[in-house]
Amino acid sequence: MGFDPPADDDPFEDPLGDDPLEDPFGDPFGGGDGDDDDLERTFSEISRSTLLAFIVVAVLVHVGLFSVSLGVMLVGFRSQWVGGGVLAIGGVLALGVAVVGYRRYRTHQ
Repeated sequence: MGFDPPADDDPFEDPLGDDPLEDPFGDPFGGGDGDDDDLERTFSEISRSTLLAFIVVAVLVHVGLFSVSLGVMLVGFRSQWVGGGVLAIGGVLALGVAVVGYRRYRTHQ
């Protein structure tokens, strides 16, 4: 009983190439080594107030959506009206503050 070499239809053979670390499909976004330079240039061109407003609004939206969804789930699934209600109301307030902050920044720019 000898060892037979694998046939052409070996299910364990890598059909995408020889190098397992090489991306067979390439970079779909056309990036490369210049990506870091583009990001650095963008951050140097943007004003500090714009960046700060974006970060504040983004954090408020994320906190608001998380709080609302968690609060509604606590009320709906576990009948925890006080904790879920407080979270849901706090989330709605955070979303409201985010909208007001966005509109205020948008009208002053």
